Amino acid sequence: MKSEQIVLWAGIAVLLTGIFLVDIRMGLGFTPWLLYVIPLGLTYWTSPRYAPFGVAALCTTLILVGFTLSPPLAPESVALTNRMFGAITFWTLASLIVGYKLLAIRLSQLTEQLNTELNERTQDLGRAVSALRLEEARGKRLAPEGETGLEETRGQLEQLGKRLEQLQRDLLRP
Repeated sequence: MKSEQIVLWAGIAVLLTGIFLVDIRMGLGFTPWLLYVIPLGLTYWTSPRYAPFGVAALCTTLILVGFTLSPPLAPESVALTNRMFGAITFWTLASLIVGYKLLAIRLSQLTEQLNTELNERTQDLGRAVSALRLEEARGKRLAPEGETGLEETRGQLEQLGKRLEQLQRDLLRP
């Protein structure tokens, strides 16, 4: 595991522990569980793709344990409902984070595929323009004066090549 990942996981663990300690010291009815969203959000930068689900499970467990250990200040039904909304929030956020991670990976793959294909097509176009220039040179030696069909085709291919190069630059621009 990379050192950045170790630091990130250590930070998540410290936050989870601190929030849990605040939760059990506060009375029922308060919502310190909302703070669990911070370490859960940090899982976006963790390397295991599905880590947000593990942290959501841990957060859900911690708010249930916190429910049993917190001093009673509000009716238990209110506190339990409050914490149920917390659990729903954790799992929804974890699903969104994982979905976003998967979309980012797919986008990266498609971008790489597009770049590869664009490079191949640009090379094909370059070979076609070279072949056309060679044919044009042969044609000038053999063709009568005033024939420009080959030159027009070459011009069109060169314009197409420039448009493809511009497209490639636009796609690779950050």
